[in-house]
Amino acid sequence: MLNAVIFDVDGTLVDTVDLHTQAWQEAFQAYGYDLPYDQIRHQIGKGSDQLFPVFISQEEIERVGKPINQRRLEIYKKDMLPKVRPFPKVRELFERIKADGKKVLLASSSEQEILETYKQLLQIEDLIDNATSTDDAAQSKPEPDIFQAALEKLDGIKAEEVIVVGDTPYDAEAANKTNVPTIGVLCGGFPEAELREAGCIAVFRDPADLLAHYEQSPLAKS
Repeated sequence: MLNAVIFDVDGTLVDTVDLHTQAWQEAFQAYGYDLPYDQIRHQIGKGSDQLFPVFISQEEIERVGKPINQRRLEIYKKDMLPKVRPFPKVRELFERIKADGKKVLLASSSEQEILETYKQLLQIEDLIDNATSTDDAAQSKPEPDIFQAALEKLDGIKAEEVIVVGDTPYDAEAANKTNVPTIGVLCGGFPEAELREAGCIAVFRDPADLLAHYEQSPLAKS
């Protein structure tokens, strides 16, 4: 029986993947690293702890990792956050899930302040049963910490009664480590083949498409 749905936020509910990519690229450039846009974009969905080792050495991480990440956050909050737009039909999708008696949680690797902005933008504060932020995870996706923290907030609900909705293969990999299946959405920009290879059991275009096909989706499991 499905009793709860855990949603990733960036790239799944809000259109932020390119904005995060731009912020990372500008931050790296500020410290002398000219990294290709597409390569950075493919790593969005990971936190800085998982993203840095893809591009720079451990010695460089120890030397400039913290200031690069701080610069990235400053750029994102100042220049990118005002440009964030919600994907269509998120509130309606949440209302449909709640009408079925299921709980809705957010599992975000964002700072709490940014997550609150997202919730207000999406107008879903009254529909969320709980949420996690970067403060709840020692390691970011594809490590399972953020989803494990979300599961711990679901009193009396077991992992086999939960499903995750996310836009990256890192969501699916992290959820799989907690024995929770994942529905993929394409609105974050990752191809369907990559999402399925990572373990997604179903793939939809975006939240609106998932709502339109709700009865045929894994969300309709009773």
